[in-house]
Formats: sequence, C-alpha cells, structure tokens
Amino acid sequence: MKKTVLLFIISISTVFGAYAQRTTLPQFSVGFNPGVAVGSVSSVYPVAGELSLRLVYPLSTSPVSITFTTGYTFYTSSSAYSVGADFGGVGVGYSSGDDYYGSTASFIPVMAGVKVYVARRVFIEGEAGASFNVNSYPGDYTGKTTAFIYSPGVGYTIPLGYRGRNSADFGLFYENRVEPGGGYTQIAAHVAYNFGL
Repeated sequence: MKKTVLLFIISISTVFGAYAQRTTLPQFSVGFNPGVAVGSVSSVYPVAGELSLRLVYPLSTSPVSITFTTGYTFYTSSSAYSVGADFGGVGVGYSSGDDYYGSTASFIPVMAGVKVYVARRVFIEGEAGASFNVNSYPGDYTGKTTAFIYSPGVGYTIPLGYRGRNSADFGLFYENRVEPGGGYTQIAAHVAYNFGL
C-alpha cells in the first residue's frame, strides 16, 4: 500500500514537473469569445459573446496563476420576441405581448480566479465575481442591476515570440450571470493573445 501511494505521488510530481507551463512573467491578455446562449435566455437572445481583458499573475514557477478579468459581455436577439411571454417578465417595464426588434443586453463582468496547467500547455480555470448591467435603462433586460457571475473553462496555450514571452490561448468556457428564472448563460469559445509584461 505504501509503495502504491509513493508511486502515485512520484507520478503526479513528474507530470507537473515535466509538463506544467512554467513562467514567472505576468501577462496581459486580450480576448474575443464568440458564444451561444443556453437556458431560458436563449429563446430571447440566442447569440452571445464577450470581449475580455485579463491580467495573469503566475505563482512563482508553479502551474498555478491568479487571474483578474473584465470586459464586455453581450446577448443579442435575432428577431422579434415577446419579452413578457418569452423571458418570464424579466424585462422590467415591458408588458407581456409587446414585440421588440434587434436589441442587445449588455453587461460588464469583473472577476478573479485561478488558471492551472494540468499538462503541457493544457489548462483549466475558474473565475467568479460581479456582473454590472450597462443597458440604457437600469431595469431593462435583467432582474438585477448587479449580479453574481461565475465561469469555469478549459484551454490550450501556444507560446509565441522570443522564449515564449507572448502566447495565444484557445479554449472553451461556460458562464452564468445568476438571475431569477435562470439568468444569462452562455457557452463560448475563448481566443486570446497574451502579452508578457
């Protein structure tokens, strides 16, 4: 039993030692994240996405980094819809049956989290924080002006430039702005360019 445990510990250490993305450079990241809405909001706003700005701080030469992210998140309608009937009356100020065309629900997320390399260039990450409603009228499109938001994801990093100082991330993430009735939820691709600082 002791040999099995020891072998397991050595194996894990070897994996992290050989494959972890080891960099001590903080990075600034600019990302574009095209996505699709899921859940109750998808019947009203099927198209979703995000522009993101991120600071990444590695913890020494470990595979773990601390992240701080903000940006602009949007959910866009594709055709006419009935706010009251389709989205449970969340559109404050609109009556059931009223049709509106081509609108966009806009939010600014502010999140912190961790990014962990579990194999060479392969990472998992998770962030949480607050999402701020920045629509024309504070009550539009949402039951909350400020709401809790969380986002887990997975991805792959490709080093670029001299000694990999810069890099590109490609991944997939899930994001939920928690609201009564299900909130604003999307699944999106993550494409980002990371600048070494």
